Amino acid sequence: MSVRELNLDKGQHDWINGWMELWGAWVYSGRLEKRQSSMIAHFMATVEPQPYTTRPMCNDDDGLLISQVVDSVMSIDKKAYGILLSYYAHGSSKRAIASYYHKVASPRKMSGRSGESFRKPSFATCRNEVDEILNASLFILYQPLQNAFNDRKRVSKVKHSANNMLTSVSHLATI
Repeated sequence: MSVRELNLDKGQHDWINGWMELWGAWVYSGRLEKRQSSMIAHFMATVEPQPYTTRPMCNDDDGLLISQVVDSVMSIDKKAYGILLSYYAHGSSKRAIASYYHKVASPRKMSGRSGESFRKPSFATCRNEVDEILNASLFILYQPLQNAFNDRKRVSKVKHSANNMLTSVSHLATI
């Protein structure tokens, strides 16, 4: 399966993009403790967080949950992880990320009009690759993140039911 085939439908994309934007603002605000996520802390160590943020952000519970999912899923691809953080946490545009990506790109085997040769990818190629990497990252993160949110809701329902049952039992014991 090609990376280009890894696409979410509009509803799925809007859902995960919304959460990732809230999470990115939360990470950028500096609320993430270094001991809780070493990969994110490593990337964020180069940026001074703003004293206040104008971007809406998620609460600490959601931020930590999303960070755990992102860390576990994205740790296998450092480049995709860096692009994801640049886009969502730092607020860099896709064009700015592609510009940096183009600047540091090493020559590689590419096919062109004159056949295959080693050359540096063009800026347009870098832009396309950044787009593909972001879309594939969201695709890969979608299901684990949705599962994490659903599992957390199930756990809170069980805790709530257990508390209600304990309250009822203790009330009966006093009668």
